[in-house]
Amino acid sequence: MKKITVLAIIVCCTAVVFGGDKRFYTEKPGPDVFEKMTPSAQTEVALAEEVMAKRMAYRNELEKIQSFYEQAGNQLKLEWVQKELKWLDAAPRYRYILQAEVAGDTLVATVNIPRATALYNEGMELYNKAYLSPALFGPPKSVLFGASKKKLRLAMAKFNDLIKDYPTSDKIDDAAYMCGKIHEYHKDYSIAVLYYKRCFQWNPDTSLAPRYKAAKLLDYQLKERNEALKLYKESLIKEASHENYRDEIQNRIDALEAEPEDVKID
Repeated sequence: MKKITVLAIIVCCTAVVFGGDKRFYTEKPGPDVFEKMTPSAQTEVALAEEVMAKRMAYRNELEKIQSFYEQAGNQLKLEWVQKELKWLDAAPRYRYILQAEVAGDTLVATVNIPRATALYNEGMELYNKAYLSPALFGPPKSVLFGASKKKLRLAMAKFNDLIKDYPTSDKIDDAAYMCGKIHEYHKDYSIAVLYYKRCFQWNPDTSLAPRYKAAKLLDYQLKERNEALKLYKESLIKEASHENYRDEIQNRIDALEAEPEDVKID
């Protein structure tokens, strides 16, 4: 009897300590505001903009404390802040709302707009600098260390601003192509394909080779061989000026067409 009484007391005490009912064991915490949200374009835009704003605020605060330690002469903490700023610059920062996605596939690259051309040239200058060697006569920087990710990000910002601010410019297709190259460098293959597609959608007669570039990524990286085959064939016809690719494209078309259908299924 005493054992039963002691056991009952222990059970009661346990129930009191842990909240007094079975909900402690069975109920999950209620959903927060993010779980309650209905996925929509407006929600995505709002969240993406908030992320960008907080990134900028974080960087501004780091720069403030850097200035404080510079004035205070605290070399140790100044080095800490500078390292953190360096890491922040090196970290990938995606525009979760891609300009190529927002703009859609119906834009037409037609109008010569000087400011848009200037933006494109600024982006190209940054892009080229990203690959330059700091040494006067050394090999290209990309051979030794890869490209400067910071400069590539700044270049892509210029190209995206061009697409956003001057959607009728005759440079939007070129800007999309360059964004594709930058995302390909970062191994963001699906995003790179989107930008390459926008290039030839906005200007079907582009002098570049976006169909070929998209086809290669779809083929070798994303394993979407049916779509890759279609774009290889289009490239062979519409990007004929790129003679260096013709044999490679034809050989790959022949190889893909020889594969069983179940191998090519996306």
